[in-house]
Amino acid sequence: MSLQDQLNRIQLSFESKNSNSNSLADADGLHCVSENSITKSHALSRAYYRFGIVEKRCMEALISKLHPLRGDNTHQEIELSALEYSAAYGVSEKTAYRDLSSAVETLMHRVITTDRAENKRGKRIFTLMSAAEYKTEEGKISCEFNYHVVPHLIGMRERFSSYPLRKAVNFSSSYTWRFYELLVSWAKPKAKTGGRFVGWIEKQNVEELRKMLGVPDSYNWGQFKKRVLDVMEVELMKKSNIDVEFNIIKTGRKITHLNIKFIEDDQQQLLLDGGDTKRK
Repeated sequence: MSLQDQLNRIQLSFESKNSNSNSLADADGLHCVSENSITKSHALSRAYYRFGIVEKRCMEALISKLHPLRGDNTHQEIELSALEYSAAYGVSEKTAYRDLSSAVETLMHRVITTDRAENKRGKRIFTLMSAAEYKTEEGKISCEFNYHVVPHLIGMRERFSSYPLRKAVNFSSSYTWRFYELLVSWAKPKAKTGGRFVGWIEKQNVEELRKMLGVPDSYNWGQFKKRVLDVMEVELMKKSNIDVEFNIIKTGRKITHLNIKFIEDDQQQLLLDGGDTKRK
């Protein structure tokens, strides 16, 4: 084999392994965005922000079109069409056009708050997008992620988690979707759980959880439980087959923390305090 032939073979192999999967997926008319995966740092999954369900759907569909292992996404504009949105979320094209149009401004102006890197004290605040536009004639939005958020989406080697977008497309509450992301980031390694999606977190601060979910400050405990926790619990079981249990912890007379346990598949028994079990 000549030197040129060897170089050609190496070049073809390199281009095949490093081809941009986003472009390839977009070129495939049968590809559905819901088949993509969403990858985020734990810090972003546990960040403080509040999006409605429409903005959340757009945000995650756009993130799913980034390739987490590539470095050429930093200043890449990502497009999401009404047709893609409609197919992924099972809504009419008319609704999809309306949703994309209304989401652009919110995606630009809502802020995200995370902890500082390397366990330093304080907070870091940034917007999700550095630019966004709605292209009326083309029926799509085009967005560029803020370079401050990009390190939370690509090139990560540790402290990140992924899930298929299809796992969340049926959620009707943005609270449920946000909480599902938290569960994904809290889940124990499947290599240690027999491949099961399961996990727990002890003494989760209630105020911190409220901020992560974007719950209004005006909600008292009763409203938080009824409008957020109860809704999430029902929807996660009904649409994702995830059994979640909340046990309250009081400091004095105030509810300050929650012990949270979760497991996928309602046929499995969930271990309770004291060694008892329950079955949904």
